[in-house]
Amino acid sequence: MVRIFCSIAVLVILAAVAVAQDTPQEVWPEAQFYVHLNDKLRLRALASLTKGKESGKFTEGTFEVDIDVGLKNILKRVLAENPNTERGKYLTLRAGYVHMAALHDEENPSNEHRAILELTPRYPLPGAFLLSNRGRAEGRWINGHPSFRFRNRLRLERDFKIRSFRFTPYMTGELFYDSRYHKWNRNEYSFGAEMPIRRHAIIEFYFLRQNTSQSSTPHLKGFGSVFQWHF
Repeated sequence: MVRIFCSIAVLVILAAVAVAQDTPQEVWPEAQFYVHLNDKLRLRALASLTKGKESGKFTEGTFEVDIDVGLKNILKRVLAENPNTERGKYLTLRAGYVHMAALHDEENPSNEHRAILELTPRYPLPGAFLLSNRGRAEGRWINGHPSFRFRNRLRLERDFKIRSFRFTPYMTGELFYDSRYHKWNRNEYSFGAEMPIRRHAIIEFYFLRQNTSQSSTPHLKGFGSVFQWHF
């Protein structure tokens, strides 16, 4: 199973590079900070910079605050030790607020506020794989105009350990429904890896391919880095 998983990852990488030769390439840094209140509750703050992901061609600054509610950590026995304890829970509920602004867009400045609600069940699979299915509803106000978007993301991951080095490669696929166009207008797929650093931090690197039917940039690929700190 491990060899199959790694082989699929290599094939996806090669296919993504071949398909995306003529698409814009962006680098997206992100930082996430978690405060664990108890076994069921935690707070999260997120800050990121992306280009072209939502505004088409401008850099977007994003700030997000959330509260997570998770069921009892009953998957802990089959997962490697990781600062992100929520991944070991069968079900997680997240509610939050997002503010996003397009930077350096003087002609048509974009300012967006979002209210989000997420539900993520997780399923342990044979071979120590973990499958999660995140459903995310977004109430959006873009320059004062309300709209709604629903997103559904599947994620497959597995923990590995080589001596003291631990890492978790993963693959995701996500579909977007946008009420402004009354259609599923976007799909994304990504692959990456998370690497715990001591007890409280995680560093993550990923590649993402985005396809959008209503956008000045219909195809986009991004290389992201995420730093997580868990208090």
